[in-house]
Amino acid sequence: MNTKQKFAIVAPLILIVVMYTIFQLLAGIFRENWRIGWYLGLVLYWLIWGAVFPSWVIGRENIRALIKPQKLDTKILLLVLFPLVMASLYRFIPGMEYEKASAWIFLLLLSTAFGNGFFEEVLWRGVYMKLFHDSTLLRIIWPSIWFALWHYAPGSVSPSKNIIGIIVGAGIFGFYLSYLAKKTNTVWWCIVTHTTGGIIMVG
Repeated sequence: MNTKQKFAIVAPLILIVVMYTIFQLLAGIFRENWRIGWYLGLVLYWLIWGAVFPSWVIGRENIRALIKPQKLDTKILLLVLFPLVMASLYRFIPGMEYEKASAWIFLLLLSTAFGNGFFEEVLWRGVYMKLFHDSTLLRIIWPSIWFALWHYAPGSVSPSKNIIGIIVGAGIFGFYLSYLAKKTNTVWWCIVTHTTGGIIMVG
């Protein structure tokens, strides 16, 4: 196992500790409007962990190959539609809907669907797919568990009372997206699914 693979194994714990601290600091700075601190925390997460970290561990060429648009066939369409139907149903669980106090908040939340859809798939699916191609544990299970746990960091500054539900839902979604990446050997459809699911949750 090389240095980058070893670091990728411990990186999720570092990510959560660092990002939890950042979210708490930003929440303290933006006490009047927690959403600004929450959003700035996400932007830092996307830039550091969704862009810089993957570029370092797997390289830009591998990222380009992973996000290259792929042809849609019936099997892939069904794989993509299933979580979108589930996201639609998930919205009916109390405490899972996003509170949209204004048009500005709606646009802010909508942009998170695109940021999370792209950067999280490059990080949580793409990096582990490239580094641990032959290991189900390290390609699918390990990043899916940590993807779920990561949601505690941004959730810690949200007034939502259902953080456990968010973590469990993210875990199930993460496992499914890892399965989708394995079946299609790309993160393109994961990005499409994650982004569209986020739009459904916000809408």
